[in-house]
Amino acid sequence: MYSEAELQALEALHGESTVSELAEELNRSRSYTSELVARMESKGLVHTTREGKQKQINRSDARAIELFDSFVHQYTHIPFPELLGGTTLRILYHLESPATATHLAEQVNVHRSTVHRSLSPLENRGIIYKSDGTYTLNDEFEALSIVAREFSHLRHRHCVKDHAESFTILWESLDEFLVQTRAEIKEDAFHLTGPELFQAYDLPLMTRQRRYYLYSESIDEVSPAELCCHMLVIDDGTRSQSYCLLLISETAIDRDELLEAAETYEVDERVSNLLEYLDTEGESRSGRLPRWEEFRELADEYGVAV
Repeated sequence: MYSEAELQALEALHGESTVSELAEELNRSRSYTSELVARMESKGLVHTTREGKQKQINRSDARAIELFDSFVHQYTHIPFPELLGGTTLRILYHLESPATATHLAEQVNVHRSTVHRSLSPLENRGIIYKSDGTYTLNDEFEALSIVAREFSHLRHRHCVKDHAESFTILWESLDEFLVQTRAEIKEDAFHLTGPELFQAYDLPLMTRQRRYYLYSESIDEVSPAELCCHMLVIDDGTRSQSYCLLLISETAIDRDELLEAAETYEVDERVSNLLEYLDTEGESRSGRLPRWEEFRELADEYGVAV
């Protein structure tokens, strides 16, 4: 997520500074520091301006940095940049509740030995403890998981800012996020989803001049199961749920895949209601689901068998 060197520079920055001043503070060369600042700016940690030949550096005002500062200032004896750099922040993202090394390794996509190696220095400092194979943040350091999540959120926001001036992140995980914007984004990692993608299944849904994208570097395209879940995150009104019902019926979505995706996007209860609604032909109807007769008429209109 962020390297030890980047966090050290962040800690060293106080108010506006030049590259030369920061280099002296870090005891590094000017060329090294200039490259470091460029990386930090590309990740949203700092922003720079030109004043003549000098580049002025200012830290971002993001909440992640405020929280990071609070730990640095409260525990001056703990070298947080050294402890949190690299993979550690990614692991802490998933340590909002006690977790085993196996679970953390699966979530972060690293080997268990990497989890042990990353968390061992924190365990030695009393920041976390391990009991019966489960890692837990000590009470006074529980907010470190929030710090990790805020840094991830900062990274996601900065990623979108390169492509859209106005946007809203609707859902996010460690490496993926769902974003709403009016701008068209053509970057490979941004995958079109939401109402506009329903047209690919001959289920046109009005888009209201808004576009929705899933940012992910690990997929080639959004699956029907993911699309259904994205739609429920975007809008869980009767119309949206009706089109999700059509999508489920039209594409014969694998139910296990759909339920797994629903858990990821935290819409599992709504997806379970959709499936139960279809199984009982509308007899089990909760929330904003349409009357069965209305849904049958909509399905007939699009030639979808239910």
